[in-house]
Amino acid sequence: DTDYTTAHLERRLQVVKTPEKITIDGRLDEAAWAKAPRATDFIQNEPKEGEPSAEQTEVRDLYDTQNLYFGVYAHDSAAAHLVISDLKKDFSTDAGDTFEVVLDTFHDQRNGYIFSTNPAGAKADSQMINEGREVNLNWDGVWYVKTRILDDGWIAEIAIPFKTFKFRESDVQTWGINFHRNLRSQVRNEDSYWSP
Repeated sequence: DTDYTTAHLERRLQVVKTPEKITIDGRLDEAAWAKAPRATDFIQNEPKEGEPSAEQTEVRDLYDTQNLYFGVYAHDSAAAHLVISDLKKDFSTDAGDTFEVVLDTFHDQRNGYIFSTNPAGAKADSQMINEGREVNLNWDGVWYVKTRILDDGWIAEIAIPFKTFKFRESDVQTWGINFHRNLRSQVRNEDSYWSP
């Protein structure tokens, strides 16, 4: 069984600043990505709560003076059967294979931002308020993503300009962060999170 309190405390990323230009092209080939901290070992929410995800997801995190970057490698042994339900902006994230970044920029567990994509590079974004009980689907942020489907999964390379969201003016920043993956390419119908 998963000890959620311990898992929550242990799941921390120390984001690394990169002097290198990151090109958003769906290829994690810049040297900075190899050195970036990684979030792995996602835990199922559905269907087998608390068990490790059936497929490995690796998320790397970088920043520079302008942007926050995420490099996602969503491994999938059935990549030929990825479910891409929609290509339009603000697509429904439940029906297909998706990956989401959840940011709590004030680290108050009250408000935040969700950035979602699928293997075809469709984008959906929203704002959470009132401790996540309300979601503003009409919120639109400026951000960029490119994806690439591989034989063993798919890659998403994401850049979110800091001007897209609000956060405290402080030299040291502590944000809440989580990652969510919908795995639909197999009969499993699995939802998993990095921090349960």
